[in-house]
Amino acid sequence: MKEPLSDSKSPVRNLISEAGNRTPVVRRAEIDLALVGAAAFFLYLGFGIYLATFNNFAVQVIHMRPDQLGVLESLRESPGLAMAFVLAAAMHIAEPVLGSGALVLIALGLVGYSRTESFTPLVLYSMIWSVGLHCWMPLQSAMTLSLASEGQKGRRLGQVGACAGLGTALGIASVLMLRESVPYSAWYLAASIAVAVGAAVVWFVRRDLSPPDKPRLVFKRKYRLYYGLTFLEGCRKQVFITFAIFALVREYHAQLWVVALLMLINNCVNLVGAPIVGRMIDRIGERRILTVSYSALIFVFLGYALIRHASVLYVLYCLDSLLYLSTIALTTYLNKIADPRDIVPSLSMGVTMNHLAAVAVPVAGGLIWSAVGYRATFLAGAAVVVASLVLARRIGTRPEV
Repeated sequence: MKEPLSDSKSPVRNLISEAGNRTPVVRRAEIDLALVGAAAFFLYLGFGIYLATFNNFAVQVIHMRPDQLGVLESLRESPGLAMAFVLAAAMHIAEPVLGSGALVLIALGLVGYSRTESFTPLVLYSMIWSVGLHCWMPLQSAMTLSLASEGQKGRRLGQVGACAGLGTALGIASVLMLRESVPYSAWYLAASIAVAVGAAVVWFVRRDLSPPDKPRLVFKRKYRLYYGLTFLEGCRKQVFITFAIFALVREYHAQLWVVALLMLINNCVNLVGAPIVGRMIDRIGERRILTVSYSALIFVFLGYALIRHASVLYVLYCLDSLLYLSTIALTTYLNKIADPRDIVPSLSMGVTMNHLAAVAVPVAGGLIWSAVGYRATFLAGAAVVVASLVLARRIGTRPEV
């Protein structure tokens, strides 16, 4: 029997509608899932505004150089290194409370963006919202996994991801429609308000989502493949997130509306694709999904390095965003091999492993760009994806010990 198409059309409404006609326990879980999805929606509504405006803001207002962008991204990603230890210290606090606090930090950082026109304070405000975002990422996944029933983990992660995608799409669409008629300061103020609403929403999720005796810090040998894949994903992600749009703006003079349109297309595709990918993971497994995704990404990176036509690069940018949905499989893979009490600390350790690479890659990529050109940065990214493909082929080939 086919899944209802409403998964990909209205993710927030779909999560809410599934709360009806269930037992009280299941109904409460569905309501809490809807709250997590709504919080993700409001967070990424604000973040969509940020994504659509940042590169043009960086070039036009901050007058940022490629090496400065690399330094900014490296510093902005550095809180992810300590996330396993930060969440370990706060492990006695319920996930919804931590999540609410994390979203408040993001809102404060975006408010700061509305008040700065120079590089140094921009770094400070970026660090503030980065701490909040890196706290939120493992918490969103952990809350979703805790509330989802067995056999539907990937589907639920996809639905919550679609809520985030819908929020991002609306944020980007607002920038696309109004363009330069709204000053950057007003955009960032509006973004902070949206994220603050998300902080209020997630506060109402029930508190008993994980075992009270969960360990504070987890680093186990049996999770080594997850750590390795997450580390390489940090390398791959940072190359594209940091330099893909920046290259289009700096080298091909892409205007604000072009950047916003590309991001809107991405998120509309992801809105439909996230639940579908989640269901595919549940049905055919993580190994096959990641194999297909990484194989395609190799050609995306090679294309970005070797092709000189902006219109083709626009297509490759959108394709990378679609293929990024496959990273849901890393979370479901961990959920399959991990003890239930290890989920939250292991996800936070995954964020830390991801950012071991994320701190170094932007600086290295910026220096490579300045010395050789941006194409060399994307060739290095292709090599990273090849390594990811090799590791992904090992999923399920031997027992985790």
